[in-house]
Parts: sequence; structure tokens; C-alpha cells
Amino acid sequence: MEFKAPKIRIDSTEPYKDDKLSRKNNIDNLSLLLRNFSTPIVLSINAPWGNGKTTFMEMLHADLVNNSCDAIYFSAWETDFASDPLLAFLGEVNPSLEKLIDGDQLKEKAWAKAKKAGGYILKKGLPALIKVGTAGVIDCEAMTEEEVSKLMEGFSKDLIDSYGKNKNEIQSFKDCVSKVLTSENGEPKKMYILIDELDRCRPIYAIEFLERIKHLLDIKGLVFVLALDKEQLSHSVRALYGDDFEAIGYLRRFIDVEYTLPESSVDDFIDGLYEHFEFNSFFLERQQSLAFRYEKSHLINVFKMLSSAFRLSLRETEQIFSKMNLVLRSTKNTVYLYPSLLVFLLIVKELNLQLYKKYIKKESTPEEMIGYLYKFIQNQIYENSRECALVEGYLIAAKNSDYEKNLGQSLQKHIAFIKDENCGDKQKSYSNLVIEIANKPLSFGDSVLLSNLVSRIEMLERFEFA
Repeated sequence: MEFKAPKIRIDSTEPYKDDKLSRKNNIDNLSLLLRNFSTPIVLSINAPWGNGKTTFMEMLHADLVNNSCDAIYFSAWETDFASDPLLAFLGEVNPSLEKLIDGDQLKEKAWAKAKKAGGYILKKGLPALIKVGTAGVIDCEAMTEEEVSKLMEGFSKDLIDSYGKNKNEIQSFKDCVSKVLTSENGEPKKMYILIDELDRCRPIYAIEFLERIKHLLDIKGLVFVLALDKEQLSHSVRALYGDDFEAIGYLRRFIDVEYTLPESSVDDFIDGLYEHFEFNSFFLERQQSLAFRYEKSHLINVFKMLSSAFRLSLRETEQIFSKMNLVLRSTKNTVYLYPSLLVFLLIVKELNLQLYKKYIKKESTPEEMIGYLYKFIQNQIYENSRECALVEGYLIAAKNSDYEKNLGQSLQKHIAFIKDENCGDKQKSYSNLVIEIANKPLSFGDSVLLSNLVSRIEMLERFEFA
């Protein structure tokens, strides 16, 4: 049994093989635009956390490479152990630039000089260089502890006392990187640097990364593509400069063009999860019982409807699917799954824990929970009347057992709709469906055993989902 959804692996030769969100057209267009941009330029790809930025960036990187572009992809979050983002930049681009140099002695000297200048510029320099040692700026392996101590002392003194030299080294760094990128015809050769997960970094590291890009790496030929959640990154800015600081305006100083990741239909994504967790074989075994024959369709159709209505992120969809998988696998073949109710309870538990806890108490009525459902599906209630009625009907049925019968006005309002001559046909049809499901939730007439379902959902508290 699969425990969690897999990370999508991008095949560089077939980057769109697992393109469940139909991103290919967006990436084709953006890739062509990037190749036509004048440089230097910084473009941001904006989307909330969990909406597929990493997969998008990896596909974009593969597309650029397949179009014979020099492109580097790395995660800023995986480099924020470095004391200065410039060190991460040097370390990540070093192998690619050495390939670009390809034995050209003039470029080799320029890159060596750029790395030396970069070593001088680094704020805390030597400790970070010794910690990482990837950029080839200083050979840390050959240094004794006494030599390290002396160099650190001298390095710190340079940073404090040599402001003028620092300015010269910055210009030298930029000039040397520019020489490395210059092609035979004298024009700069473009290098695309895709940086992911900037918004997950330490606040000061994230802001310094942007500052380094803007002030040190605004070099002809360099194209930066930054994947970030602008809203989340603005919190990092405010954490440094205060809650009243105009963070969004500040971030615009570092970014030339903003691209908002388009929303995608998640139906294919959900179908992929359904396949990954092998739900077809799971339900095939259960469908031997006629009473369970609609479980499969109810589960997948209601999940798709609610995922769209609640605007779940891809990450939220994955996590809820993983939890649902555990609940299903812990259910005996003789016990009905209540799939529509299960899906809704898992989503509410994820998004509104207080409301979920209130509903599962025996003395509570379903009205508040139904109101929460209506808040998100009011524009879809007739378009997806079967799925909406299943959720509402089961919410009522779960409170309509011989042990509870705490319905409030949840059924009475639908009875009133049916009797009202001024009520439209769509509303009457929907109300009839809700009443039918609430009074007979299963084909063989059993009541909903909410406590049994809740016990399996609560079991999830003992698991941790990354």
C-alpha cells in the first residue's frame, strides 16, 4: 500500500510525460518569451505554496535545456545554510560556467578573477567558504587552523577598512562574469538561472538573495527566474522591517516582470492520485457487494467537486488524499465507507478544525456544517446537484440515527421548499434529493454510524504527513 503521493520526477528528455495539470502550453509560451527577453532581467513566477511551482520550474528548466539554452536550476531553500547568497550563486553556477568556458584561457582567467572578487565581497567570507567550499574560491582543504585564523582576521579587516576597494571588487566581479558570458561575436551569451523556493528561506537570507541579484548580478546575459509566493515573501520583509513596512512595493524593486502561475483544473491530477493509490483494485473487491456499488463514483466525483469549490492547493489535495487512503484501508470490507461524508469531513478537518470538532459532538446539529458547505458551493449547487446533495444528505443522516436525532431545521427547510408554490423546480428537485438521501443514506436503509467513521478519521492524528 502506498502511504503518500510521489514527488513528480521530471524526465529531461520528456518533461511533459507526467504533466497532469496541462502546463505544456504555458511553459512553451514562457520559454519562448524568456529566450526573446533583453538582459539582464529578473522574472518572478508567483503562486501560493503548494500550487505546483517546483514542478513548473523543473519543466521550464528542461524546456530551456532542450532548446539549447544554458540553464541552471537550484533551490534557494537548500542553500540557505550559507551565510551569504552570493556564495550559493558561485557554488551553483561554477560547474556550468566552467563548461561554458570550455578551455578558453581568457575566460578561465576572467572567471578565476570573478571568484576571487566574489570571495572579497562576501560579508562573512571565510567561515562560509570553509563551510561550503564549492565555488573554488579558496582551497580550504590545504589550510591549517593557524592559517585560517590569520586569513579570517585579515579578511574581516578588509571588509571594515576597505570600502573603496570593495566598490572596485564589485565592479571587477561584474566585468569578469560579463567576459565569461561574452560570445565570439562580442554579444553576451544568455544564461538562465532558475531559483526555486525563495519564500521558504530564512527571511534575511531571502531578502539578501534578492539584493545580491539586483545589485551584483545585474549583468548582461543573465536571466533570473524566481519561483515564490509573493504574499509569503512579503511576510519575510515585514519580519525584518516592521509590520507597517510596504513590503509588496519593496519586492517590486527587485523584480522586473511578474508572472502569475495560471490556475489549472485538478481533475487529471486527482485521477493520477487515484491511480497511484490503486483505488481501482480497492473498490473492485468491494463492488462484489451490491450495497457498495456506488462508493467509487461517489468518492471521486465528490472529491473533485469539493476540491474545486474549496480551491484546494495541489499540496492540500495530496495530503487529504493520503489521509483518505489510510481511512479506506482501515475499513473492513463489510463496513460502508460513507465516501461523500468522509471526503467532506477530511477537508473541513484540514481547513476548519474547530467546526469539525463541533460537528462530531453528539449534541450538535448539522446546520452550521451545512452552512459552511453552502459558503463554498453556492454557485455550484444545481450544476453539481447530485454531489452536493450527497454531502448535505449525509451530514443530516449522520445526526438522524436512533441515538442522536439532532437535526435542527436542516430537514424542515427542504420540506418547506417542496411545499412552497413559489419555489423553483431546481430547488424542489434538489430538496427532494437531500431528503431522500438523509432518510435512506444506504440502499439497504442503514443509518450512518458517525462514531465509527470519526474513529478512523481520528486515527490519522497518530500519523505525520510531510
